[in-house]
Amino acid sequence: MKRIALFSVLSFFGAATLFLVLGQQRSAAPANAYEVTSVFPHEYSPGQYRQVEQRELETLAEQGWELVSVTPFVYRNEEHPVPNSQGIKPVVTQTYPAYFFKRVRLNRY
Repeated sequence: MKRIALFSVLSFFGAATLFLVLGQQRSAAPANAYEVTSVFPHEYSPGQYRQVEQRELETLAEQGWELVSVTPFVYRNEEHPVPNSQGIKPVVTQTYPAYFFKRVRLNRY
């Protein structure tokens, strides 16, 4: 009978300790666990853009950034004359994407 009572008391305190530890770990987690950054096309003169270079994206990946989204940022429509087309100028649309990244925030206390 003493063994059952001792086992019950130890089990109760073990379970209570486990719940307290898990509760503290949840409350210790930061509300904003991620850092975010974005990379936009480069405007090198008014209305003129350059695509983001591949090596810039690779550098971010090496630093631990994870690609979350790619969104068209700039739409540029240009008319291009075509030889012997009797004045018809077709419109060419160029898209310049923006890239959005996240990584786990490193807590430094």
